[in-house]
Amino acid sequence: MGPKKEAAAPIPVVRDALKDKSVIISGNIEGYTRKAAEQILINAGATIEKSLNKKVQLVVLGEDAGPKKLEKIEQLGLETKEWDELIEEIKDEDGAGTAGADADEDDGLDEDEEEMVEEKPKPAKGKAKAKANTKAKADPAPKPEASASGDFSLEGKIVIISGTVPGHDRKSAHAILEDAGAEIAKSLNKKVELVILGTSPGPDKLAKIEDLGIETIPWNELAENLGLEVTPEKKVADVEAGDAPDSIEDMTVIITGTIEGQTRTDAQKVLEGAGATVAKSLNKKVELVVLGSNPGPDKLNKISELGIETCSWEDLVEKLGLEIEASEPPKKRSKRN
Repeated sequence: MGPKKEAAAPIPVVRDALKDKSVIISGNIEGYTRKAAEQILINAGATIEKSLNKKVQLVVLGEDAGPKKLEKIEQLGLETKEWDELIEEIKDEDGAGTAGADADEDDGLDEDEEEMVEEKPKPAKGKAKAKANTKAKADPAPKPEASASGDFSLEGKIVIISGTVPGHDRKSAHAILEDAGAEIAKSLNKKVELVILGTSPGPDKLAKIEDLGIETIPWNELAENLGLEVTPEKKVADVEAGDAPDSIEDMTVIITGTIEGQTRTDAQKVLEGAGATVAKSLNKKVELVVLGSNPGPDKLNKISELGIETCSWEDLVEKLGLEIEASEPPKKRSKRN
């Protein structure tokens, strides 16, 4: 047996996001044991079914779900959702997609009250092949300009972390800052003197940092100033949205990322209404990936690796002249009374 691997950052989830929902996982959830993945869903209020049956209300799809299992899901007419997409819906709004989020000022929850599950580190992947697409994807939200003085010190400063710190869970990252003399804020507010930026801080959090005019510094720069070893960040393939096809009839397609104004089920129905078959998971049979906002890094790497054509949801809707009615998006957070 090899050495025990260090656990990755925890993932905060919204309580009751899946309340009273009977769910089951099919396929492998990368970076998680089945038990840990199920615990995340339980933390969000779900009931885990032991087998695939008519009582199941949602099938959460991981990688390499078996063909017989997918066929049974189809026969039973069960709703499905990919793991990455579900996490986008049930995570805390400041959860940064993969892990590690600090609480919002109006959350009503202290950090130690959030539901969290530790994730096993994901295995390193080979370098993804670049995909030759011509149309650029939407520009991400601008990051506040990072700054730090030459005489750097955290002594007595009120600080907060936004985003994921490579190689550290939130608790261990906080311990490093406290050892350096900093005081950790529970939420982003006017009292915070320094925001330490990890990877993938949420766009809403970045906008709030800018509005409050708080000084920022990247974790890597902070680590260098404190003499810490920096864990290399995982490379993410640069996948750009290509041109939308003239037709998707008889095409096998899949959606990744968030579709603004649409639930995943309603967006899939739009594509099916245009003649497409919506795949249950990202695999070699998929002919087109429809990109929403903030697709997961692992998904982007796999899209690039498989060399699948892509287009944006907006371009596809416009090209095909599809009529879409806005549907109620899932709630991102809940508050305690």
